[in-house]
Amino acid sequence: MNKEKLNKRIIEGNLLSPLPVILVGANVHNKPNYLVIGYSCPFDFGKYIFFSLSKTRYTTIGIHENMTFSANIPSEDLVDKTNLCGSKSGRDIDKSTLFDNFYGELKTAPMIRECPVNIECEVHEILDYERNEGIIGRVVKSYVNHQYTLEKEGSFNLDWRKIHPIIWVTGGDFNFYKLGERL
Repeated sequence: MNKEKLNKRIIEGNLLSPLPVILVGANVHNKPNYLVIGYSCPFDFGKYIFFSLSKTRYTTIGIHENMTFSANIPSEDLVDKTNLCGSKSGRDIDKSTLFDNFYGELKTAPMIRECPVNIECEVHEILDYERNEGIIGRVVKSYVNHQYTLEKEGSFNLDWRKIHPIIWVTGGDFNFYKLGERL
């Protein structure tokens, strides 16, 4: 391949972004804990969620203990607490007091009431990637605050413009951003 004709730059890493930040919740020793995940992936038409996690993370203890977790989508007004969850370990600070926690059907996947979207999952499979694990969770129930929905023909849909999710961007400055306008 002739690089002169390509007229593109090579950037290292995965450029499949932006993606919404999720706060993964798990009970660790019977106490809610949350960590930030920038890369998550729904698949099988949203029936499953996948993310990768270092085996050394405190939250992995709770995921293995209960085989459940939650995926909470924070809005822009939660950026400071989200940043704290991404920069401090649950080994060092008690994250259970940062949010108003609630539980759904599974009873062991803590969710954050302040987050517009909450998804409770049971672990379907854990893949071993040397230092990391790939966590595949089956979606059990999804919850959304009513003010973030649009009614259309008797059913409700998410309105992402109302949610104002925190977006994670890679291939640049690896920082948080906000969602733009609808096209």
